[in-house]
This record gives sequence, structure tokens and C-alpha cells, in this order.
Amino acid sequence: MTRNKKISPLRARRARGFSMLEILITLFLLTMWLLASAGVQTSSLQYTKAAAFRTQAVYLATELGERMQANKPAAVAGSYSYSGGTTSSGTNCTTALCTSGQLAAFDIAEWSGRVNAALPNATITVTPAAVANPITYTIFVGWTDRRTDRTYSSTGSNEAFSYTATVIVFNDPAS
Repeated sequence: MTRNKKISPLRARRARGFSMLEILITLFLLTMWLLASAGVQTSSLQYTKAAAFRTQAVYLATELGERMQANKPAAVAGSYSYSGGTTSSGTNCTTALCTSGQLAAFDIAEWSGRVNAALPNATITVTPAAVANPITYTIFVGWTDRRTDRTYSSTGSNEAFSYTATVIVFNDPAS
């Protein structure tokens, strides 16, 4: 024999309220998860941009080192020395024949323009240790990156980054 139990109206109301509470807690947790996910996504985009700047700095410093290796007579003479600021090449070496000194000036002018276009607030220096054969150059590429949510020892909401490369150029007079 089976008995049908009736649920009292008070019990039914409690059960319905409990389900509503479960739904509200689930919605709250889902909202918190979505907000956290958006925060992670924002940080990811910020770090991706910072990594792109670092990659550009490495690429550009390596490019100048390769230009020095391709123009060894001017590199050994110290013609690739650069302390920042504006520079212009009198001769366009892509369309005209240039001496090694003119080519060095053209390389520096073109390269510094590319660095300034690729990196925010770029600062660059190319310093020879001493004019000799072989010669050692230190290539410094610096830039600033916005970091609004972090506090570092930098000024304001910008953080300074830099990349330094060393290039040794040897001009073998026998070759």
C-alpha cells in the first residue's frame, strides 16, 4: 500500500526560496568569474604590447649591428657613433653611389627614424669604445611603456625599458 504524502504549503515555499537562493549565488559567482576573466584578458593585452616593444628593440639593435658588419671600413673608423637627436643623411644611398662614410650616415639616419617610429619615447645611442680595429660598439635602445596599474620607481605612470647590445667589427685589410 502506498501512501501519498502531502507537502505542507510552508515547506513548498521554503523549497522555492532555496532554489532562488542557489540561482542568485550561481549568478554572483558567474559574474565574478567573468570580471576576473576580463581582467586577465586586459593584462594579457598589456603584456603582449610590452613584449612586442622588446622584440622590436632587439630586432632594431641587431639590424644596426648587421649594417655595421656590411660597412666595415666606416664602422672601424667610428662613423656609426650616434648620441641621439635628429640626424639627416645628405645622400640617399638607395638611389646613389655613396662612400662608406656617407653610407654610415645614411644607415644611422634611416635606422634612428625607424626606432623612433617603432618605440614610444625612444632614446638611442651608439657608442664606440675606442676607434681601433677591431672596434666595439655599444648600442643602447630605450623606450617608455605605460603602466597605469603598477607602481615602480619610474616617474608617473610610465616605466622605462631598455635593451643594450654589443657589436664587435673587425675590418680585415687583406680581404
